Amino acid sequence: MKCTNCGADFASDQLKCPYCGRVNEHALKLAKELQTYDKAYEEKRDELLETGTGQVLKHLTFGMGIVFALIIVIAFGCVAFYQYRYSEHSTYEVTGARLAKNREMIGQYLEEKQYIRAYLLASSTDPTNEHFQYYPEYAADLSDIYTYSLILVDVLQSMESMDEGDNYAPLRDTDVITMQIFYGSGNESPIKEELTQEVDGYLKNYYRLTDGEIEDLKESASGGQFTLEGSADIEGVTKSRMEAYFEK
Repeated sequence: MKCTNCGADFASDQLKCPYCGRVNEHALKLAKELQTYDKAYEEKRDELLETGTGQVLKHLTFGMGIVFALIIVIAFGCVAFYQYRYSEHSTYEVTGARLAKNREMIGQYLEEKQYIRAYLLASSTDPTNEHFQYYPEYAADLSDIYTYSLILVDVLQSMESMDEGDNYAPLRDTDVITMQIFYGSGNESPIKEELTQEVDGYLKNYYRLTDGEIEDLKESASGGQFTLEGSADIEGVTKSRMEAYFEK
């Protein structure tokens, strides 16, 4: 299936997109339902085995089988819908007056600094996904917003994991590459300047990079080696710094 956030292809049973981290709501819902039914089944089975009512267990097993079959059918239906939703033949593909209206709304969102909202409207109505060929006048800004959204998702997931306990999710090599792509896009717009300040803030205030280290990252080539304290172990260094700071 395609990710509703970044448009990447991934297996329908994966709980999160492996590229942008967007939660696959349908897979998550299915997993929770399966977990609930599994628990209920195990509890009832133990109860019936203890009382010796094997016939009831037989009927229960049959009923649970039907429930699982229905869940699987619903899941495949959802996957099929989303595949059609973002296919080139989808009726959601916009043209004419609706496309003109979308362009107007995207321009308004950008002016109002509702950047994620502008990106979501563009990505959900443009079959070219992150190429933004339906919105060429905003393509550069939307591309930067898209890359920024990947960074934002990673940061928010990292913060969430830390809130659940002493699990300090450090800056990963894949995060570094995403930031290199963002910094190196070459777009010199007010939006890029504002988003750059946001990303700088995440690196400095959350991952504990210094101003000099952030500048080194900006100057590094996309996919090129980036080091902290002379070490290529970015995760180890940032994890150590975060633990030292947040455990104060």
